[in-house]
Amino acid sequence: MDGEPRAPISPTRLRAGVFLILLWWIPVWLAAPVIAEAFGLDVEKVVIGLVVVQTVVGGLGALVAGTQITRILRGVPRKRMLPTVWRVFRHGSLDG
Repeated sequence: MDGEPRAPISPTRLRAGVFLILLWWIPVWLAAPVIAEAFGLDVEKVVIGLVVVQTVVGGLGALVAGTQITRILRGVPRKRMLPTVWRVFRHGSLDG
């Protein structure tokens, strides 16, 4: 493990993953009746489609953000986990 090169940490990917997770939490399914009426579709099918797409987006966000957080936390003690992730998210670097 010591000889392995460390994968670079990407603040952009971390931010994109968090953004996708936040999109997952927006209740887009509430717009299903409006979308269904505008396109002449069945409301139930629109709700199911929106929920499926939103779940995939959230899962992708969790994967992207989780990969970056795993890379950040490899050499960080447990006490410093949250401040370190926040610093990378906000400032874009591990340096304090």
